[in-house]
Amino acid sequence: MRLKALVLTLIIITSSCGSSPEWDESHKTNFLRACRREAGYEKQDLCTPLATEIEDKIKLGASKSCLLFAANDIAIAVEPDQREQARQQFDSC
Repeated sequence: MRLKALVLTLIIITSSCGSSPEWDESHKTNFLRACRREAGYEKQDLCTPLATEIEDKIKLGASKSCLLFAANDIAIAVEPDQREQARQQFDSC
């Protein structure tokens, strides 16, 4: 739940800056920090590949907010089924 609040804050801050790019190193750093904190030690290795995928998908025109919320769901999923469902949502952004 905290990561969703952090993601929402990140979206609001970055969207309010009209001249800021859709995704830059500071966005990636903020995402990684929040993801690692919320994912827990055993799932931290999910965060870096997710950040790379988010960056690639944004460059192709995908919705940043959709990707961030779905990535959050992937990182905090407890069950494999939850992770798979979140992954499907992420892939459809």
